Amino acid sequence: MTHAIDSMRRGDWTAVRAIYGEGLATRLAAFMTSPPRWGAWNAGHLEVGRLVARGGDGEVLGFAALSPVPDT
Repeated sequence: MTHAIDSMRRGDWTAVRAIYGEGLATRLAAFMTSPPRWGAWNAGHLEVGRLVARGGDGEVLGFAALSPVPDT
């Protein structure tokens, strides 16, 4: 079985949102109860540093994304 780390593309959002929702369902991942829509998620994450893990068939297995933080 091969896996690869790849840049996240807009077309990956459906799979990323599903994975995000699975994490939220545990009630351990965050305070929200459902994953955001694309526009909100996109606005809250940097363009750089959006990655997905893909299986050999191209399926998205996981993701990581950077969010800006205030410099205080």
